[in-house]
Amino acid sequence: MLYKMTYADYYPGGIFWERTFVGWGQVFETVRYAKDKEKLSNVMEENREIYSRIDSETRKMLEVVANVKIPEKYRIVENGEEMYNMCQAFLDMRLEGYEEGIAKGITEGIEKRALIETCKSIKMARLIMILMQSDREEDLERVLTDEEYREQLFRELEL
Repeated sequence: MLYKMTYADYYPGGIFWERTFVGWGQVFETVRYAKDKEKLSNVMEENREIYSRIDSETRKMLEVVANVKIPEKYRIVENGEEMYNMCQAFLDMRLEGYEEGIAKGITEGIEKRALIETCKSIKMARLIMILMQSDREEDLERVLTDEEYREQLFRELEL
């Protein structure tokens, strides 16, 4: 449902008054569930017909009140009226968030793996140094090929 509203926009040259119709239901629901993406998604799905075609005034109000940006690419023109598909915009934003999360997880995993490998390399270097300083050449050769023996020496030397 659209509600008639008059609002003022203050700017350095004075005040701009405008009468408009705004879908306050969509604005209030978006604000109410802004922190609960799952609930907001359910509300939009239950009211798909309304949220998939919000008018440009409601879009403007969502940007101001709820800090929700609905890009121009979601604009639909029907019978000469500008509408915006908020459902698709929300879905795309969530997918982008998932993709960013996956990319971040992969990056962190790679960094963690590199750190583990670096630590293993340092541990191995220390073992090799100890074996060389102790003239344990046979052990040195075996450590390079026998992983079980290498682990045994790590424990034995407390590395």
